[in-house]
Amino acid sequence: MDNNNVFAQTLEEELVYQEINDCPYIFYKGDSVEVKWIVRGKLNMETFSNTNFKKLEVKTCEEFKSKYVEIKPSIIIDDDQKFHCVPKIAILSDIHGQHDLFINLMKANKIINKKGEWSYGNGHFVIVGDIFDRGDKVTESLWFVYNLEKQAKKAGGKVHFLLGNHEVMILQGNDKYIHNKYKWVSEQMGVTYKELFGKETLLGEWIRTKPVAIAINDIAFVHAGFSPEFTQKKYDISNVNQLFHHSIIDHDKETVLKNDDLKFMLKKKGPIWYRGYFRDKDFTKEKAQKILHGIGMKHIVVGHTSMKRVLSHFDGLIYSVDSNLKKGEYGEILIWENNKFYRGTLDGKRIEI
Repeated sequence: MDNNNVFAQTLEEELVYQEINDCPYIFYKGDSVEVKWIVRGKLNMETFSNTNFKKLEVKTCEEFKSKYVEIKPSIIIDDDQKFHCVPKIAILSDIHGQHDLFINLMKANKIINKKGEWSYGNGHFVIVGDIFDRGDKVTESLWFVYNLEKQAKKAGGKVHFLLGNHEVMILQGNDKYIHNKYKWVSEQMGVTYKELFGKETLLGEWIRTKPVAIAINDIAFVHAGFSPEFTQKKYDISNVNQLFHHSIIDHDKETVLKNDDLKFMLKKKGPIWYRGYFRDKDFTKEKAQKILHGIGMKHIVVGHTSMKRVLSHFDGLIYSVDSNLKKGEYGEILIWENNKFYRGTLDGKRIEI
């Protein structure tokens, strides 16, 4: 490559970086709060007292115009994530930084209104993992879900954001799949990407409260799946969440892998990596029934393994909701209502499956 081409490439990259915006990262610094964000390629920073500054108006991306974020919210870990008598549920997974497609899909299926606000009443909305990695609008989706949680709660509904393998990877410092934008953003902020979501950050603290698995009514939700080995080992939703919250995340990986239970959770038969429902030729309906009996549920909903659309498997025992949003072209949402499952399409159609 000659010098002119090198200069042209550098200039082109510089122009791209000049257009980058990124939503705030909020760091706890003892008695103060440090807020950093990017507007048109420029790093902005403000520091506030943690004792007399309660809320921050943020205008750095579309999700924050005229909105407020609590600086130090009350965040509680609940390992026993089981919910009953829920009238309707909407589910998707594997957003992977495709924020615009995510929002369009939510609007089309009336989970949010035209203004991007909660409109699902007393329903529950579940993200079955993997907001992180691949795309260039991860932070927008994180803050959107953070705010949507509060809106849903006020309306009598609930938002559930489950940890997928990519959330766990980021918390463990594996940034192999992040978009180049976030490598640049991390450099501008003088920290690693992992540190943007460290224990002493608002988003990091919030993400660390999220479960790996939940149950709503008689449906179990988990990013990748519950393998036959999972039920053989007598694991359940509560102890899976306990293991991730208290023994895996923020613990030394070498030490974690010396423990058989923890090692299982992070390997291919574990709940954030398993693909056996769709990849193992000898997986049968009978095996699915045995797993469901073992966890006391009637259905399992998973993401992780990409499909062209939302699908039902093994006569409705298992549903897959990773409809390839990561490509940024199309996606679907799974809807449960009146004991029936539906595909919610990008044009708002509801198709029973």
